[in-house]
Amino acid sequence: MLRQDGARHARTTAMVCTALGITAMIVAPLARTATATSPAAAPAAAAPTTAPSASVRPIAPAAAVGEQPAPRAHVPEAPAWEDAEAFAGKAFVYPPQGADGTEPPRPVTVMLHGMCGHPQSACAPFVDVSTSRGWLVCPRGEDACGGGTRWRLHGPDDGKLVEASVRALVRSHDGEVDASAPRVIVGFSLGGIAAVEIAQGTTNTYAGLVVVASQVHPDAAALKKAGVKRVVLAAGDLDMTSAPLQEDARLLAAQGVPTRFVSLGRFGHGYPPDMEEKMREPMTWVGGGEAREAPLPKAEVAKTGG
Repeated sequence: MLRQDGARHARTTAMVCTALGITAMIVAPLARTATATSPAAAPAAAAPTTAPSASVRPIAPAAAVGEQPAPRAHVPEAPAWEDAEAFAGKAFVYPPQGADGTEPPRPVTVMLHGMCGHPQSACAPFVDVSTSRGWLVCPRGEDACGGGTRWRLHGPDDGKLVEASVRALVRSHDGEVDASAPRVIVGFSLGGIAAVEIAQGTTNTYAGLVVVASQVHPDAAALKKAGVKRVVLAAGDLDMTSAPLQEDARLLAAQGVPTRFVSLGRFGHGYPPDMEEKMREPMTWVGGGEAREAPLPKAEVAKTGG
């Protein structure tokens, strides 16, 4: 019976995320047009004045619906694919900034892409802030889907793939990865559902949870039991997940889980052009960093101490 319920849940969430993707195709262009014509629109980010190092081969990220790559403030360290240990799959991995093999082992941030998505494009806005903390691991989902891959949302498969990816990283960078340190897990859309299931299904593995534009409802009791200390929920104002996630943020905060909701601005189901900057401080906070003392942006409508 439980297995049947899980299958129905997986089918339902997949249908919801498919609907979100279709909606994004319609709403996101309208949002971009509205932003571009608005007097309050921020100027486009200037192109980097320095070219990537010749030793770094540029990798053009493919983008699924909603995972449009945005300009990054800094050229990241050279990423690489890792073959997941004892599991069919690969993960796109970014090393810590300035790593030369002499530093203490660094912690891990995991990022899960959306439905039919790609690790490169899904991870793009999180590279700079995550690699300032440690390693960024961006696994590829198990099953082929529209040119990308998707998560199964069934049983332990997603969690096993993530752990196999982290083990492969530890194996290939012996002494440089602190796999036992509390991690942060991030998920976009369908990946957000997988991220919540993985975080709630472990014990003292993930201290931070970030869910972006996902139709999912984290459970406060399960998060506490799993050892999750801080949660960030985020969505564009035109995304159908925005209102439910704001309500989830209020409920989690009221039940003693330090939680923030971050508005991604007048945008639909996906990443706005300034995604990197909008998520920089929330990602620092969820990773255990201190929040600034100045008044918080209006977007952060729910939070508690922690």
